Amino acid sequence: MPNLLLLASGAGLIAATAALCVQAGRRADHRLYAGLVSIAVTLSLFSVVTWAATAIAPWPFIWVFVGALALLFALRLYRELRVPLPGERSL
Repeated sequence: MPNLLLLASGAGLIAATAALCVQAGRRADHRLYAGLVSIAVTLSLFSVVTWAATAIAPWPFIWVFVGALALLFALRLYRELRVPLPGERSL
C-alpha cells in the first residue's frame, strides 16, 4: 500500500511540474493548465488522506471511498480553475 501512495504523490509532483512548464510557455490552453493543476492537487491530497484513513481503519472500502471523493474533488477543482468559453454559463 505505501508504494501505491508514493506513486500517487510522485504522479502529483510530475503533474505540478508539467503545469508550471505549460504556464511558463504561455502557449497552451488555460483548460490544460487547470486540468494539470487539479490532477496535481488531487493526487497529493489523495495520497495524504488515504494514508491517514488506512492507518486508522485498514479496510478495503476506504480506498474506494477516498478515491470517489478524490474524483469529485478533482472535477470540482477543474471547473473552478478553467475559464468558461464565450457564451458558456458559469455554474
